[in-house]
Amino acid sequence: MAINLRQLLNKEQADAAETISGPLLIIAGAGSGKTRMITYRIAKMLESGIKEENILALTFTNKAAKEMSDRIRELTKKKLKNLTTTTFHSFGLILLKKYIHHLGYHNNFSLYDANDNQALIKNCIISLGYQIPDYNIYTLASLFSDVKTGRKDFSDTDSAVREIYNEWILSQKAYNVVDFDDLILLPIKIFEKKPFVLEEVQERYRYILVDEFQDTSLLQYKMVSMIAKKYRNLAVVGDDDQSIYSWRGANYENIRMFERDFPERKEFKLEQNYRSSATILKAANAVIKHNTERKDKVLWTESSEGAEISIRHHETGEEEASFIAEDIKRKVRSGEKFSSFGILVRTNSLLTQIENNLMENSIPHRISGGQSFYDRREIRDILCYLKVLTNLKDDVSLLRIINTPRRGIGRTSIEKIREYADKNFKSLYESINDLILSDTLQERTKKALLSFTQLLKKWKESTTLQNLVGTIINDIAYRNMLMEEYPESPKTVEYKMMGIHILADRIAKYLERNPDATLSDYINLTALTSDDDEDKDQKVSLMTMHASKGLEFDIVYIAGMEDDIIPSKRSLEENPDNIFEERRLFYVAITRARRELIINTAQKRVNSMGEVKTALPSRFLEEIPTSLLMDEEKMKEESLKNNVDTLRNLLKKYSS
Repeated sequence: MAINLRQLLNKEQADAAETISGPLLIIAGAGSGKTRMITYRIAKMLESGIKEENILALTFTNKAAKEMSDRIRELTKKKLKNLTTTTFHSFGLILLKKYIHHLGYHNNFSLYDANDNQALIKNCIISLGYQIPDYNIYTLASLFSDVKTGRKDFSDTDSAVREIYNEWILSQKAYNVVDFDDLILLPIKIFEKKPFVLEEVQERYRYILVDEFQDTSLLQYKMVSMIAKKYRNLAVVGDDDQSIYSWRGANYENIRMFERDFPERKEFKLEQNYRSSATILKAANAVIKHNTERKDKVLWTESSEGAEISIRHHETGEEEASFIAEDIKRKVRSGEKFSSFGILVRTNSLLTQIENNLMENSIPHRISGGQSFYDRREIRDILCYLKVLTNLKDDVSLLRIINTPRRGIGRTSIEKIREYADKNFKSLYESINDLILSDTLQERTKKALLSFTQLLKKWKESTTLQNLVGTIINDIAYRNMLMEEYPESPKTVEYKMMGIHILADRIAKYLERNPDATLSDYINLTALTSDDDEDKDQKVSLMTMHASKGLEFDIVYIAGMEDDIIPSKRSLEENPDNIFEERRLFYVAITRARRELIINTAQKRVNSMGEVKTALPSRFLEEIPTSLLMDEEKMKEESLKNNVDTLRNLLKKYSS
């Protein structure tokens, strides 16, 4: 059945969806139904005879990519196995798995996440004879990422840092590993070094669509524009007003670069909002218009005006957190679901006090951006065993497991192994096998190392992938190690072992769903995938404003709406022009709300040093027209009504 876009979409959405060839710029305001438009556009492309394998749709989160993929398949009623809807980094991984050998890597490379990279940097510091306490590893990792991607240089750093950086780069290549930056950098290098590869990729992906285009980095834009250059069927969808990730390389100036590189483009604006009330949209429009360098747009809706915006001024941060918890409880008693609420803050430091109040009030909640399942120590231990089995040159993972559990292989022995490896340009695993046959190490150390390598060989040769995790934890007596570490807490031991069993189950299910997949495929997937909480629909969401991007809630509380918090004092000290991105961040926070927006400030707040600081309401609040705000008299009436409702509930409770 033919798709009639004019009956399914509004005029602007339909115009954009029907334009399936040539370069296209779609400015899509918050809540304007862009995912729906994108879905129908791809369906129209398929209906028009464009082959599914020639379409590439890129976005920024696995969740968004999956939602896009599911919607297209549901709409077309086709399996579409050759349609590529994925994230930038996952697409980079697809390219590297096929072409990385052109750069001298082996195809069974490992993908390092932030923790792995920091561990490798530590190893480089040690191997060069420097001292770990002299360096902030997190800061170094951030600097090295910026240097590698061209965002910074070494102009203000000493020679030791440069030496560590160079050793880190060489070590990554030697260990046959790549990191997240490489997933974008290395495909570009391959395209530049091997033009026939670029041509092959261009022939495959003739139609490209990029969602959340304002969040692309210069390198991501370079990669995708190189592929699109031949056929020029590049559609980008974005909103410069929601560009909030400059700190991780995003550059909303890419919209201008796209306009320069594709002057024949067509342009559409999606301004009708399907999410928020008219009052909330008027506030958002009033705030963002203070940013001058932007694409002019005004969000509008056919929805009702809705409730006025409430600004609550509290004495302290504790009072603010208590109010939010009590207000949620009251609204839940009136019929709201916990999943209706989103609590947004500018910085992670504001989360703890609010979380404590939610816990004390028995309010189920989840913190977005909290510790991932794959970041738990016991999960990382087992994953490192699996990483070594898939890549024996993965020295960082090997160093983590060589004494986990303890095998009597001391630091001196490890240093000797490292020295031998550096001198002979070998991996640690190769060096261990050599040194077992030499007189360099003590006999008991050689015996422990031999036992370790024999286990690795046994697992590689005789253990099925489905049973691998269970075999490993039994052979190394991992439970016994946990029992020694937590002798007074058997529940902790069981909790950690349960996590390992969940990991084993996830691997088994992945291999069942993907019969051609390898263990290496799963391990690389864990580095690309954030953990999802299956019960999130039954919980209040607590998160930073950055983490809220792409989400929406019926009722939104913004906490800590004070100067020096938003706009961030630190951000403005780095560059006064950051005020524009801080305002965009507030705009994103406002437009997460569907029905109700409650903004909170505190006169006094305890900082990270434990000092009580006096705070002033954010200057951004002055940009919201007073006509959209609930006046003090009405708030007093509402507060009185709330108190009466609370008293009635207490009387009912005790009378029953």
